[in-house]
Amino acid sequence: MVTNMNQIFSSYVKLSKLRVIELLLVTTVPSMIIAIYGMPPIDLVLFTLTGGTLLAISANVMNQVFEVGRDSLMERTSSRPLVTGELTKKNAIFYSIFCGTAGFLILFIFTTQLAALIGLIANLFYTFIYTLLLKPRTNQNIVIGGASGAAPVLIGWTATGSSLEIGAWILFLLVFTWTPAHFWALAIENKSDYEEADFPMLSTQETYERTSIFIALYSCATVIVSIIAAPILQLGIIYLFVSIFFGSNLMFKSYNLFRRKIQPIQYFVFSNTYLAVIFIGIVADVLWTLKEI
Repeated sequence: MVTNMNQIFSSYVKLSKLRVIELLLVTTVPSMIIAIYGMPPIDLVLFTLTGGTLLAISANVMNQVFEVGRDSLMERTSSRPLVTGELTKKNAIFYSIFCGTAGFLILFIFTTQLAALIGLIANLFYTFIYTLLLKPRTNQNIVIGGASGAAPVLIGWTATGSSLEIGAWILFLLVFTWTPAHFWALAIENKSDYEEADFPMLSTQETYERTSIFIALYSCATVIVSIIAAPILQLGIIYLFVSIFFGSNLMFKSYNLFRRKIQPIQYFVFSNTYLAVIFIGIVADVLWTLKEI
């Protein structure tokens, strides 16, 4: 009995795709800190992260419900609980609705109505617009669909009671421009999987060279946005050093990817590090400034 419960629990954890939600944790809290230029109350941080995480889990689960047929064709996704039959579609849908409802209510009651609304819109956008309309139809799916992945910065910003000022949108744009290059590197790595499932990814419809050029262009755009963010968010030397140093490395990685001197997965892993360090740089700069005041 205990073993079965552990297996069921493990299946739901796997269904939740918690590793994908790391982006939420990396970007939400720094956005809260820069929004009020200080440390938000710990209970507000926990409610914001919990609500946002539950809404993201809800979207991830419905994504798998809609794509279970194609997931069964790809080696990378063939062990997902809905594909293997560990969980049924019916149970997954109930789980998604429960998580989405709970996440929305937590944000609505314990943070702000605007944060809850943004979270709900991001959930519905990823579930229906990205999963059902964009992903199966266009190789630019992640460019538009990336808006849902950039939503956590807006949720974090507005959860503090701050309005959607230009600072919030520059952080949104930073994650928005970062997402396509990050995803396309993984799409090159898993090109055969996407071909097998007939997903129109950039890597399956364009040459390696053209895909890597797109990655380089979006990498440069990301770095430019990160530097523009400094004066808009009133950040100082610590953030500028981090954004320039790691931004240069990101562009160099994209160049090496084009020259085939590194594997796509190496760019993918570094881009994760890049985003985390950029947002940590924001926190470090704010805390250093507050210490000097």
